[in-house]
Amino acid sequence: MWQIVLCVLAYIVKNSAMIIGIFEAVAKAITSIITLTPTKRDDALIPYVDRFFSAIKRILYSISETLTQ
Repeated sequence: MWQIVLCVLAYIVKNSAMIIGIFEAVAKAITSIITLTPTKRDDALIPYVDRFFSAIKRILYSISETLTQ
């Protein structure tokens, strides 16, 4: 029974990481629109957005892997 609960929790966490991926895509699109301005300072935003969401997804995937073991 406990194993089934852990598998369900792992599934929920993994799918929440996919939802975070959707938020990442939206944030990157907004950041890309902002960076259409001619300054190079705006181009520095995209790597920060990428690192932020990648860290969140990495944490969620590691939690999911831990729950399934």
